[in-house]
Amino acid sequence: MREAAAGYALPVRMRLVGTSVAAVAAFLGALAVMSAIAGWNDVVDQLRVRLSFWFAIAFAAELAAFAAYVLAYRAVAAVDDGPRLSLREAAALVAVGFGAFLAKGGAALDSKVLGKTGRREGEVRVLALDALEHAPLAPAACAAAIALLAQGKHKPGLDFTVPWATLVPIGAVAAFFGVRHRDRFVGREGWRGKLGDVLEGIAVLFRLAREWREHWLGFLGATIYWAGDVLCLWASCQPFDAAPSFAGIVLAHAVGYVLTRRTLPLAGAGAVEVLMPLTLVAAGAPFAGAILGVFAYRVFNLWLPLLPAALAIPHLRRRYGRSFHVLPRAA
Repeated sequence: MREAAAGYALPVRMRLVGTSVAAVAAFLGALAVMSAIAGWNDVVDQLRVRLSFWFAIAFAAELAAFAAYVLAYRAVAAVDDGPRLSLREAAALVAVGFGAFLAKGGAALDSKVLGKTGRREGEVRVLALDALEHAPLAPAACAAAIALLAQGKHKPGLDFTVPWATLVPIGAVAAFFGVRHRDRFVGREGWRGKLGDVLEGIAVLFRLAREWREHWLGFLGATIYWAGDVLCLWASCQPFDAAPSFAGIVLAHAVGYVLTRRTLPLAGAGAVEVLMPLTLVAAGAPFAGAILGVFAYRVFNLWLPLLPAALAIPHLRRRYGRSFHVLPRAA
């Protein structure tokens, strides 16, 4: 029995090491490419090795964001008689999903855990979790865009501000009517079925809102999560003189993280490092400073969660047995 367990654990460790190496390569490769585009001399000139209290603020903000996300995760899991996760189990699942271990992203893990009656329910709850994540972010980005338009600011440009100012309320109305008529799409083949699943996920969010006395911690958690993550990005940019205005950083974060780290492969390693410096530049940050600011931000946002994630994996394997695969088996 012990030999079999050891034989099973070795491939798991090898896959964890493999995906971690792939994430590091994507992360450093993206930073190298962006630095080459910005100019190595400009980036090196901004890279002054120094301690800053801003990094302490960034760490505290990301720690608060992680703890708050655990509350949001538990709320989505529990709605409609779903799984009642303990704080320890929810924290372990969030940590693994935030780490760069998962080749398919944390959503692949969530769909297995949250699906009490089957795979489809798990996928719908993942979509509900994504909707809950964006519930505070989208209105905040909309308000920031309207504020910038009202002030006549040109950083970020109209291609950033106008879509967020107009499409968020339009999308909210479309979601409201779509959920009411989701039966036309649920269970269909092709794109209609996928749209039906999205609408089912939004319907779960609406049920959370109707039962807010029971699930208010979920909305509070999602709000603190995004506020903490935005604050972490802002504080990480400060030592490199690359922090835009408050409204600008909200928009830059929203555009750079339209897809959350749980939905992106390897927690977005490589993709975020390319996209987010560009959104910061559009918001008025200098290119070289934005690259280094994102580098510091991702240390707190991506790499620090690896330690609790690594510690959580044995607990999750014991909890879910061999049916719990952190990563897909090698072909």
